[in-house]
Amino acid sequence: MLRPLILFCLALVCVCILEVQAGSRIKFREPHNHKLSSEEHYENGKHNEEFDHAAFLGQDEAKRWKKLPPYEVKQQLKELFPKIDVNQDKNVSDQELYEWIEQHMRKHVLRGAGKKMKDLDTNKDGKVSWEEYKESKFPASMEEGLKPDVLKDLRLIQNRDKRRFDFVDTDNDAHLSREELTLFLHPEESKRMTSFIIQETLDMFDTNKDGKVSLSEYLGDGSTRDSQNLKSLTRTFTKELDRNHDGFLDQREIQKWTLPGTDKDPIEIEAHHMMKMGDDNKDGFLQVDELVRHYREFAGSRVTKYGDLLKEEL
Repeated sequence: MLRPLILFCLALVCVCILEVQAGSRIKFREPHNHKLSSEEHYENGKHNEEFDHAAFLGQDEAKRWKKLPPYEVKQQLKELFPKIDVNQDKNVSDQELYEWIEQHMRKHVLRGAGKKMKDLDTNKDGKVSWEEYKESKFPASMEEGLKPDVLKDLRLIQNRDKRRFDFVDTDNDAHLSREELTLFLHPEESKRMTSFIIQETLDMFDTNKDGKVSLSEYLGDGSTRDSQNLKSLTRTFTKELDRNHDGFLDQREIQKWTLPGTDKDPIEIEAHHMMKMGDDNKDGFLQVDELVRHYREFAGSRVTKYGDLLKEEL
């Protein structure tokens, strides 16, 4: 029967060795949620420009952009506008803005996966095997001193990761390319992976196969837990996870649990934010003069550059 360990590992990949060895509530890395800044977006109810600049450029690039004179920023924005305006009608639509942000978000995520591949690809063949991944994330030393029930749960996590590994290996070559590794590390980037993880969660918890998870299924075998632990898990289920309070977790609630934030489109939210911020004449489009006029807001955003966008394209 599943124990508390599994309740804290769904949809996550990297295990923290020290806390696994502690044998209690296991912590895992947070899923990628597109928060690219240590700044808060709003402080005391006021919009914080530093959040947009740091989130959309990265901390180092945001600092560099702050040093550019306004005339240079404006000129670069004028040169960039036609690249956003795909149909060249001198108006940037919501869709064009969305696609522009999406394109460079994907590039950013791929770059991150490329860096991760360098760490995992120990034989330097340009791809990651299951053995390489397992040795990095589940080294033999991790199992030393673990109690039998914790070791059993660790095996369940390994088996889960292996199923995910095989699922994203779409060309069936037993290795993950950079693109496949991206989906493995960031399942929230793909609706296909989102569906897979929801189904995976149901397979793990839905013992009566009715397509949802009850409180008793969520708790599993409570015989190995103390009363405080059971109370905490019950409170999490009833107060946080079961949002419609019907006593079950349906697929939508499971998605919010295992992949928080994926029910909302961060690109759409950002595109709407940018359009609202720059569309002075309220015609539903951005013109080049509006982009230049609002250069302070746009210069550090995904609209102008995501990561090293201007350095790459201008």
